[in-house]
Amino acid sequence: MSLTSSFEEARAALGLGPAEQDPAVIKQAYRRAVAKHPPDLDPDAFRRVRDAYELLRDPWARAQDMLHRPLPQVPPPGPPTEPAAAPRGASAVALLRLAAMRADPDTWTAAAPTRARRGRPKETT
Repeated sequence: MSLTSSFEEARAALGLGPAEQDPAVIKQAYRRAVAKHPPDLDPDAFRRVRDAYELLRDPWARAQDMLHRPLPQVPPPGPPTEPAAAPRGASAVALLRLAAMRADPDTWTAAAPTRARRGRPKETT
């Protein structure tokens, strides 16, 4: 996209040639195009005609704006979607998975089962 392409498109929308630069000619072409594309019957074409006239009415301001703040070639991405709420207990499951990933099975030892004692516990003195 060149700097002059938007001006060429605007001239084509109003039916102007490259030599026609007089403000009175541009205004007359705008009025002819508006009569051909009224806003209530053809709003998209009317919007193109209006934007073309605004561009050609004051081309220096638009050219300076285009030079100082060029438009991106690709539209910016939309905002990210909000993640879904985690189900109840998901954080506990995640912690258990994390502990299992970090655990070293080579160092595990089997503990001998303990028997429950019957009777009174031993007294320590």
